[in-house]
Amino acid sequence: MILFTSDLDRTLIYSKNMMDKYPIDNQITPVEFKDDQVITYMSQTSIDLLQQFNQQHLFVPVTTRALYQYERIEVFQQKIKPKYAIVSNGGTILVDGKSDSEWDDFIKNHLSVTSLPHHDMLNTFAKIRHDSWVEREFYIDSLFYMYHVNKDTLPHQELLSFEDELNKIGWRTFLHGRKLYILPSNLNKVFAVEHLKKRLDYDIHTAAGDSLMDYDMIAIADKGYSLKHGELYDVKPNDPKINWLKGKGAASTEDLIKNLLSL
Repeated sequence: MILFTSDLDRTLIYSKNMMDKYPIDNQITPVEFKDDQVITYMSQTSIDLLQQFNQQHLFVPVTTRALYQYERIEVFQQKIKPKYAIVSNGGTILVDGKSDSEWDDFIKNHLSVTSLPHHDMLNTFAKIRHDSWVEREFYIDSLFYMYHVNKDTLPHQELLSFEDELNKIGWRTFLHGRKLYILPSNLNKVFAVEHLKKRLDYDIHTAAGDSLMDYDMIAIADKGYSLKHGELYDVKPNDPKINWLKGKGAASTEDLIKNLLSL
């Protein structure tokens, strides 16, 4: 039995921009909608292969998305229905689509001990926050913040100083493209994955992701994969813990699932 824990965006599912940037010959299928607009896609080959994998093994989506954002990905609600999923960057574990109350209680208590409350973080952030570079704010599942930022006006030096201040109160940042994440230090994907692994019966743990927020999950796996279009390839191209997939975009996702099925 193979356990496969995987990031979603830019690992399994793709925006139209990514599909246009890395086109493939195979059929493309919409998998997520918002207000009747298509948000993300997968290749039909990837859907079929992942469905086959999920029937034979354990597939666990692991995402920084809020719960409602995960739930609007129709392919994981209607066609491929994973028994387990991890959302909110490890803040919520879903079992058969329902939040695991035991984990909810544990993680909230754990974060209350290891990090100061979010209003302390906001007070610290207020010292550098400015409308010239902060465009939108999202409070994700009452756990962490995500900001859309203007990369051209982002005060990088001030952010470094801000990071030092955050560390003192048990928070940290990740800058991923135009998204600035500010999270409790112990709210991470790998913490939830390690908790879930203790209750699962499997022979080998595989993992995949494209960003630095996925690295720890990839590093603890028996076999970890990443994609050459992602942030990890830019910063850790020679990391021995990462197996790089062929191609870019949806083609690399097909290669990923074929690799898993051949193990």
